[in-house]
Amino acid sequence: MVALASKSVKTARRSAAPKTRHTGVVQEPRPLPPPQPFRFTVQDYYRLGEIGILKEDDRVELIQGEIVMMPPIDITHAQSTNRSTKALIRLLGGNYDVRNQTPVRLGPDSEPIPDFSVAKLKDYKAHPTAADILLVLENSNTSLKEDLGRKKLMYAAAGIPEYWVVDLNARVLHVFARPKGGDYMEHRIHEEKEAVQSITLKPLKLKVAELMP
Repeated sequence: MVALASKSVKTARRSAAPKTRHTGVVQEPRPLPPPQPFRFTVQDYYRLGEIGILKEDDRVELIQGEIVMMPPIDITHAQSTNRSTKALIRLLGGNYDVRNQTPVRLGPDSEPIPDFSVAKLKDYKAHPTAADILLVLENSNTSLKEDLGRKKLMYAAAGIPEYWVVDLNARVLHVFARPKGGDYMEHRIHEEKEAVQSITLKPLKLKVAELMP
């Protein structure tokens, strides 16, 4: 009787044990996050120059942690730059610091080199910062997408009051003003035959054609 009872208990335990169902579905492992690019700081950027990785005549700029190659200056861009230089110095020289292709430090990971920046007139011991800059101008042909895209947002986020982009292909001037929330609230497009008045700089009034080659 004892042996029979023991056998009955074992049978009951086997019957009570939960049954494992095999569905045949194998769980996929969670995908790893995509690799992120390394972001350089301004200090990293200058260190690359000190140790010789970046040469003095390399045409590069630091945009939001990325070292970006600048396109070659073709004849159209060069002529536009020459005409813009004369116009800006004639209208603003003496009261403002008109800078041609020199760096502007916008933060810990951005130091672009715009074609022109108009800064407050003072004795600079370092590159001007966003607080010093009143207007930035880019003469653009091959870099138009970048100038109207990421660079526009970068300048707006830094609080640059006014940003001009000369579209050398369409022969129009894009004027961006009133930065707020990481973008410009105002965008005007002026034809070559039109005159334009800067919102930030009252002496800056000229015909768009004066900026064109």
